[in-house]
Amino acid sequence: MVNDKQVGYDITAIAIGMDTLERNLQNGTGALDTEGLVPIYLGEGLIEARKYSNWDQVKDELDQISISITEYPEGSRKMFLGALLRSLYSARNLFTGVESTFAEKLENLVGVPACEADTAIIEGLRDEIDEALKRKNIVRGSLKERVQTWQNSKFIPIEKLHDVYEELQTEAIRRTSAMIFDLGDYRMDLLLRPGTYSAGRCNFQESIMEINTDIGCTRAAMKHLVTHENFPGHATQLLYTLDSYKKGNSTADVLLCTLNGITGVIQEGIGDQATDLIDWVEDDDDVIQIALRRLRIAVATTAAWRLMQLKQNESEIVEYIDKTGFALDPYVDGRIIQAKHTYRGPFIASYFFGNETVREVRLRTPKDNYGNFIKYLYGNMHSIEGLKSFNLE
Repeated sequence: MVNDKQVGYDITAIAIGMDTLERNLQNGTGALDTEGLVPIYLGEGLIEARKYSNWDQVKDELDQISISITEYPEGSRKMFLGALLRSLYSARNLFTGVESTFAEKLENLVGVPACEADTAIIEGLRDEIDEALKRKNIVRGSLKERVQTWQNSKFIPIEKLHDVYEELQTEAIRRTSAMIFDLGDYRMDLLLRPGTYSAGRCNFQESIMEINTDIGCTRAAMKHLVTHENFPGHATQLLYTLDSYKKGNSTADVLLCTLNGITGVIQEGIGDQATDLIDWVEDDDDVIQIALRRLRIAVATTAAWRLMQLKQNESEIVEYIDKTGFALDPYVDGRIIQAKHTYRGPFIASYFFGNETVREVRLRTPKDNYGNFIKYLYGNMHSIEGLKSFNLE
């Protein structure tokens, strides 16, 4: 019988060994700059990383562990480990200069379908935004103009961002501690950081939540950032997985939740579903923000596919993002730059497919099984297919 804990330990040790090798060989100048294969890793002192001097050694160990994975019974665990193995093989190939198409990177490195987002979902989200704006009596102009009117009326003055952040963080922590994981006295400080291409990010190592003031921020948008990046999103997942592994409730591979590979899909899905996961949709502003976020990540997924796989003209792609997703200039520029990146490009799609997967499973989970869903979601790493099998196996 296969030893699942040992396999989880070994594949984690291999991944961290790959991270160290890439950093040593590239010295911050490779495909992932200084970020590394595993940007945030909390397993120091818990897992003994493999030591490699070349990528052939990595391939030999990946080949060896692939034999162990074949011994698993069919099910979500085998699905995930097989997908993780493909992702690590793909990362190794990219680090060694092996060429792959955008479609191959989507399927193997990221672990999502090689296609654009479903047009029906995009149109449905536009309709949802339209109806919510009507309920708020914002009816004049095109849909894009109405979205801008709504945003302009809701932007928080820069001098009030810290106060609103503290208010939202306090409630997010209360709800997360009650429904997901007891955060104790853990907090994230706010740093206003203009000049970036994203709306915000979680700097977990320094316990800082960064917000880009160039884009502007409504209360609903800040709530999304607080829940996505912090509670119950990325920061919470890091704390949960470390605690779960230390208690012996999870295998070591949960420590790879920030891997620049397949685990990033459901990680981003948790982030984008975070407000719903703690039952915190309060009003139509939240409804619009959530639908707008879903729309923009769907549009970005399609845009990246058309630009990088179908080789469509960049000016057409920029126009598509602008007209269909109502995106502001820093966001548009950021998506184009990311799509062109050799390694990070295909990860644009992780947001859309991760969000739709976590959303699907959340919506069909009965209330009396919600606690088990949360344990399964946070206490394991997943492939898309594996997570979708929850309660179906």
